[in-house]
Amino acid sequence: MMKTRLIALLMASLTLLLFATSVSAKIPDDGIVAPCWEYMNSISVDISFLGTKGTASVSVDRIYQVTTRLEGTLTVYKQVGDDWVYVDSQSGTSTRALSIEFEFDAESGVKYKAVADVTAYGSSGSESDSATKEKTCP
Repeated sequence: MMKTRLIALLMASLTLLLFATSVSAKIPDDGIVAPCWEYMNSISVDISFLGTKGTASVSVDRIYQVTTRLEGTLTVYKQVGDDWVYVDSQSGTSTRALSIEFEFDAESGVKYKAVADVTAYGSSGSESDSATKEKTCP
């Protein structure tokens, strides 16, 4: 009788302990939650203007000793009404850090969008993601 009661008490305690376990996550200091990739460390897209010359760029960092290859395409679009119209694109491949940058002709007052489509490869597979940056030419 005493053993049965002790086992029941132990089982009840373990069950309560399982339900009492908390899970927490840290939000980065900048308040932006970033994706967790297996083969990419970061993707950074930018678009800037100097007069009516635009520059689009993307940089993708690998995960050291995990990523075997990075491939990407950076495409620039301009907004015409409610549509996005193709302007130009460039592609690249790297086994280390991928960096693509190119210039394009821009028009003052028009909104442009740079879209980076990236695929990272590792020994167990691959993953793809995209990043976007929009800016209006001054």
